Amino acid sequence: MTVAFTVACGIGVCGAPAAAAERNASTSASLPSSAIIIDRDDRLSRDDYSRTFGLTPAAMASRFGATGLVRCGSAVGTGQLVGANNVLVTASHVLFTPGGEPRGRGADCTFEITAGGSRQKVSVDVDKVVCGAREPYGQPAVKDWAVVPLAGAVKGVKPYMPGTMQVPGNIVLAAAARSGGQEYYSLQNCQARKVTTTASSGLREVAIDCDAEGGVSGAAMLSPDGAFLGVYVGFRSAHPGKVGPFSMSHYNFGLSADGALREAITEVVTRARTLSASR
Repeated sequence: MTVAFTVACGIGVCGAPAAAAERNASTSASLPSSAIIIDRDDRLSRDDYSRTFGLTPAAMASRFGATGLVRCGSAVGTGQLVGANNVLVTASHVLFTPGGEPRGRGADCTFEITAGGSRQKVSVDVDKVVCGAREPYGQPAVKDWAVVPLAGAVKGVKPYMPGTMQVPGNIVLAAAARSGGQEYYSLQNCQARKVTTTASSGLREVAIDCDAEGGVSGAAMLSPDGAFLGVYVGFRSAHPGKVGPFSMSHYNFGLSADGALREAITEVVTRARTLSASR
């Protein structure tokens, strides 16, 4: 039995087989092949999340309002504002092709978000990206992150600020899309379960028991009070598209906001603020 590894925004698949034993799992014909559901699908819409946990609209906007949709060429993924209203963090494969070329520029690569009572669309300046790798498919997954300035600031939104992920520990996965490029905002309380890799910079790859599918790539892993803890990248599974318990042959994973990723956020935020001040 082999474990399939894929980035999860529905735009590419990388083979990274490793020996693993598949556990018994119930199946669902309605699940896309990129869906990795742990036990059951516990994702909630923003309205359902606010009702379930008794959060006011103001609290929801403050904690979870900086997540939006990334459209770059034909790819659709998730991204979020971190550190500043014009700095986007997402997965590198959302922005770059397997050959390392930008999937789009200008109007063909944008961040979309509803904030401050309006729908806003801002171009992503892919030529100024700081990332782990522009060709993340052939690289270790710890390189699949990107921090990039936007062409302008998003108005009426509070950006996430970097925090430190505890493993094991509680997280909230905030996503903006589903398979096939369908826009769907969801929030899920779940857990960071195990550190699977640590990069030399200190950035960690972390297995999580959150549910995800195509379109979730680049999504924020947040603390319950809205601190940015890391970015979702993809999954490893012996039975993608089939529901099953969390195991090391069936899990989603992301990268912690440590090491090189945290340094990149600081660098791009500083650069963006300097540029804004000079205008």
